[in-house]
Amino acid sequence: MKELPTTLAALDQCAMSTGVVVNKKVWIVLWCLASAAVNAQDLSRPGLTLKEVLQLVRVNNRDVSAAKRMHDAAVADARTAAVTPAPVLSVNMQQIDPGHLGRGSLWARPVDTVIRVEQTVERGGKAQWRAAVSRVAEEAAALDVREVLREQQVQASQAYWDLKAAEQQWRIAVDNESLAKSSSDLARVRLAQGDLSRLDATRLEVEAQRADNDRDVALQQVRVAQAALARLIGRRADDLSVADPWPVVTDATPLTRSLPVLAARPDLEAAQKRVEQARAALSLAEAQRSADVTVGLQFEHVPPSGERWWGVGLSVPLGVDSRQDGPVQRAQIDLANAEADRDRLKEQAQAERATQWQGMAAAIQRVVRIERDLLPQAREAAQSADYAREQGALSLQDVLDARRTLHAVELDAAGAHADLARAMAALGLLKEQESGL
Repeated sequence: MKELPTTLAALDQCAMSTGVVVNKKVWIVLWCLASAAVNAQDLSRPGLTLKEVLQLVRVNNRDVSAAKRMHDAAVADARTAAVTPAPVLSVNMQQIDPGHLGRGSLWARPVDTVIRVEQTVERGGKAQWRAAVSRVAEEAAALDVREVLREQQVQASQAYWDLKAAEQQWRIAVDNESLAKSSSDLARVRLAQGDLSRLDATRLEVEAQRADNDRDVALQQVRVAQAALARLIGRRADDLSVADPWPVVTDATPLTRSLPVLAARPDLEAAQKRVEQARAALSLAEAQRSADVTVGLQFEHVPPSGERWWGVGLSVPLGVDSRQDGPVQRAQIDLANAEADRDRLKEQAQAERATQWQGMAAAIQRVVRIERDLLPQAREAAQSADYAREQGALSLQDVLDARRTLHAVELDAAGAHADLARAMAALGLLKEQESGL
């Protein structure tokens, strides 16, 4: 409503230019009607399919992009872990007498020059285990990307069907509001003709106002659902609508044969990879007990006599074994935690899978019951009540009750279809991730 003053001013200016004087309240009514028309047009624009939504999640979702960056970081860590200690070149000039530096080139002056090359040799398979830790971490990060994609696509599918349910509820509310308004308009005519009591006309007017409120609430729910879906796919909320029909399943039994193996879930595979990573990290910590050896080769030049001396060196740190007790113990704890996380996640996944299947089976029964029995009966009851009322055989309150029952059943039908679609989408996405889609 913030744009109302500007819009009214523009309308006033347009009216003045044409020489037409219109009351401002009339402009307000026209503006509200135009806004309602715009809202209705927004919901009627071409919608997205679920397949398009899932592809947008793959491309635009921020959590998926963050998981991909984490995988890239793991790849960089793997390259770092493959690097072995580099040789060290040192040049030392010693026995320098500032008062007797001599003449000629630097090599001929009375300065003892020592050139030394040292190389650290890792023992105990440290390089092998370090590379194994980083390699498994990279594999786990790649599985994390698949798992985040699966989770975000599941959420997007939920939001997709939530939006469809909200749109359907909005359309039901619009139809109900239209029926209530036409009944109220007719009641005012009959009241003026003395063919209807004021009490019944007031009841129909109240019912029309309630229908207006229900329509506004339904439209707000559509906006909320659009915003939820837009956050997941990186699109403008007001551009979103749904194109796919409700999925139809008449028998849930054949679906059990198409459910994926639980171990194929990316999060479970990633948990197993982290157990392998923890084992490799424990082996790396134990390998640190083996002291590294530094080997050196030295060349010494002693002018002015020009003597040249060669030498070799070997250095080994002492007491390395006892210093690794803490790191080894920590690696053992990390391994135990990784195994516990893997087992916990497996139990959680099993419970989630069973819940999804039970929810889908219950939703199928609910949809079949509503579409086969409740909805036809509610429609027939509402039509019969309207006819009986026209014949004077039924009270207005009974007609309103029949309409409200039909409205409630229609909303229940939309909710049941949404529950079924969400359950099927979650199980279907699990299968798509198993095949690497």
